Amino acid sequence: MENLMETWKDVPDWEKYYQVSNKGRVKSKDRVVTKYCGLHNKVVTQRYKGFIRKPSIDKDGRPFVTLSKNKQKFSTSVARLVLMAFVGMPEDGQECCHNDGDATNNNLENLRWDTHKENNRDRIRHDTYKTGTDHHFSKFSEDLINKIKTKKITKQEALRQGVSNTHYYRIINGKR
Repeated sequence: MENLMETWKDVPDWEKYYQVSNKGRVKSKDRVVTKYCGLHNKVVTQRYKGFIRKPSIDKDGRPFVTLSKNKQKFSTSVARLVLMAFVGMPEDGQECCHNDGDATNNNLENLRWDTHKENNRDRIRHDTYKTGTDHHFSKFSEDLINKIKTKKITKQEALRQGVSNTHYYRIINGKR
């Protein structure tokens, strides 16, 4: 059963500045900042009212926020902040995993620390693992690969289009 109550905890190492909830929301805290005002040539104090932060979305659809303190900025995923605050810091080699495969579902119940290998297994189970021309390291178009497989272009033409000899034979033999 899903916990309906929203609980807030301080973000580790950012306790004076930010909190994150078990529902995946991030807020800045009310604070007073002392700083130099060049206009009046004196040190002033300024009050900042806390507010719920609207996350940005990265190229993979994951919500992230940029935290700042003392003129330093740090960007991280909302899911990572939730786990850090409610579960603790990850062990070496662990990363944030979404149990349901939905990178936008940052509820604590949907998150866990696990290995990269297990995260990839999740992606395969959820059919979100990118392969072939959908993968971000893919160098060749689906059209070019099909032309090579069906031998509609010669090896020389493929080489001129940037396909190495090794990749040409991998495509022909169904290895890549």
